[in-house]
Amino acid sequence: MPRKNPQYDETVAAAETYSHSEDDDEEYDEEDSVIEAEEVPFWRQHLPAIMIAIVATVASHLWNQSQQQQSTLLKMPELSTQKHPHVNDYRRMANISFCPNEKVTGGKKFLKPMEFFIPTESYDTIVKYYQADDVEDDLYEQLQYSEKPMDPNLECLKSQKGLKYKGTSFYYQTPELKDIYPELDGPSSSEMSRKRRLQQPPLDFTGFAAKFVNLSPNPVLLIWDGKGGNTKNNRLVGEIPPFESLGTATMPGHSFHVTPIYDTSTALQRWAITLDNALVYYEPNTPEELKSKLTPEQYIKYQRQIINKAYARDYLISSKRTWLGHFPPRAPLHFMHSADYIGQQHKVGDFSLKVLSVAPRAFLIEDFLSPEDCQAVIQLSQEQGLKLSTLHTGATAKQTQDLSTRSSSNAWLPRDSNELTESIYSKAAQVMQLDPELFQKYHDSSAHHHSIAESLQVVRYKKNGEQYQSHHDFVYPSINHRYQPSRFATLLIYLNDVPKGGETRIPRALNNYNSKGLEIRPKAGQAVLFYNMLEDGNMDDLSQHGSNPTDGHEKWLANLWVWNPIIG
Repeated sequence: MPRKNPQYDETVAAAETYSHSEDDDEEYDEEDSVIEAEEVPFWRQHLPAIMIAIVATVASHLWNQSQQQQSTLLKMPELSTQKHPHVNDYRRMANISFCPNEKVTGGKKFLKPMEFFIPTESYDTIVKYYQADDVEDDLYEQLQYSEKPMDPNLECLKSQKGLKYKGTSFYYQTPELKDIYPELDGPSSSEMSRKRRLQQPPLDFTGFAAKFVNLSPNPVLLIWDGKGGNTKNNRLVGEIPPFESLGTATMPGHSFHVTPIYDTSTALQRWAITLDNALVYYEPNTPEELKSKLTPEQYIKYQRQIINKAYARDYLISSKRTWLGHFPPRAPLHFMHSADYIGQQHKVGDFSLKVLSVAPRAFLIEDFLSPEDCQAVIQLSQEQGLKLSTLHTGATAKQTQDLSTRSSSNAWLPRDSNELTESIYSKAAQVMQLDPELFQKYHDSSAHHHSIAESLQVVRYKKNGEQYQSHHDFVYPSINHRYQPSRFATLLIYLNDVPKGGETRIPRALNNYNSKGLEIRPKAGQAVLFYNMLEDGNMDDLSQHGSNPTDGHEKWLANLWVWNPIIG
C-alpha cells in the first residue's frame, strides 16, 4: 500500500494555482502565472438541486426496501421527466462521417472540411459511441449494448481497409485580417502599403491554454514548476483522474510535472510548454502493457483518449490550432451570431449588436439595462452580501484567495430573485436569439431539466487597483460525458461608468492597430457578448480575457454564463 505523504496535504492547502473558478467575472492568468482548472464547482449555486437529488435517491431506496418488507412508507411523488426539447435528438456523432462519398460541411463561412485518421483497433469504441447515441447513455455507463447501432456510417467503417480508418469532419478556420477589414484589401498606392495595413502588430500578451492528459490507470497531480522553473514556487494545478484531462492557462516556456497523489516529491514526467506543444500526454505504459492490465471499463476509456489523440493531431494540421475538446467533435447546438468584419451590426428585437472582434467573436450591446436597473442590481447584491472572490484548484484542492490574480468581491443572484433579474434573463435570451424556455428550469433534479444559464454573478472591484488577470471562461468536460457540457457564451453587463482603469481586455483579439488586443471601457448599461466556443465544437483559446486594474474608481458588473448544450 502506498504510503501517504503529509507533504501532499500541505501542498493542497497552500496551493495558489489559479483555476477556473466559481466566482469572478473576468478571470485570470497573468504573464508569469498559471491559472485555471477544469471544472466549475456549482454546489453552492445549486444546493437545492443537489438536496433534491439526494432526497429523491434516498427516498427511492427506502421505497424499494419498503415494498419488499410490506411496510407502510409513503411513496415519493415522481419527478418531472420533461427535457428541454433541444437535446431530444442530440447525437454526439452527428458531425462525423466514415463514408467516402459523403462530405461533412458546417454550412458556415469559416467552417472547412477536414480528414482525420484513427487506428483500426478503435472499432469497438466507435461502435459504442453510435450505440450510446441510440440509447441516450449520457455518461457511457453501459459496457455492452443490446441494440445494434443503426447508423449507416458503421457499414462504411467496416468496409474500409488498411491500418487506419479515414473519416471526415470540419474545422473552424481563423479569419485573416483581410477578412475582418475588407475595406483595407482594395487598391492602394502600393502593395507594400496594403501589406502594412493588413499586418497584425506583435501582441503584448502571449498566453494560451494547455491541456494535460493522463493515459495512466492511476490518478496523478499536475504541478506548475513556478516562475523560471523555480521548484520552491511549485503550485498545484489539480488532480487528473485516470484517462481524464486537466486544462490550465499558461505562458511559453512554463514547465509542469506530474506526481503520484501520495508523493509530491517524485516527478513522474516533466514538460516545457509552447503554443505548438500545448496538448501533452502522460503515457508511462505501452499499449500492450495497458491492454493486459486494464479492466474492460478502463480499456474503453483508454481507447477514447487514443482516438482523441489521433483526431487532435489531424485537427492541428488542418486548423493550425490546438484541439482542446474531445472526439467526437460536436458543433454547438445553440445559435451563434456571425462576426464577418469589425463594425458589422445585427439588429435583434430592441437591441443592436456591433462586432468588436471577429477572432474571438465579441459584440457590444448598447443600453442593455437602464441606469436605474443597474443601480437596482448593485443594491440587490449588497443586500445579499458580497463575499471575497475565491479560486478553486480542482477536485483535490481547497478554495483559495489570491489577491495577485483575483481581487474582487461578488454575489450570486438567482433568476427568480425579483422581476428585474427575471427580465435580465429574458433579455439575454433575446439578444442571443435562443429559445427563452432554455433559460427556465423545468426541474432542479437534473441538468436535462435545468436552465442553460447560471445564476447572475455581480462583481465589485474596489478603486484601489483591483483586477482580474487574463483567463478563459470555458470548462474542460470529461471525455466520458456524451453532451460535452461547457460554458458556451459570456454576457458581461457593466453596472457603472468607470472613467479611468478597469477596462475589459481581450489581449489576443485579432486586429491591425493595437498590440494590447481589444480593450473596452465600462459604461453603465452596456453589455458585451462573447463566445467561448468555436463553431466546430472546439474551445476558443482566443476568448482569453481579463480586467485591467481599477484606477481610483469602483467597477461594478454582472456576468451571465450560458452553457452548451446543457449545464454540466
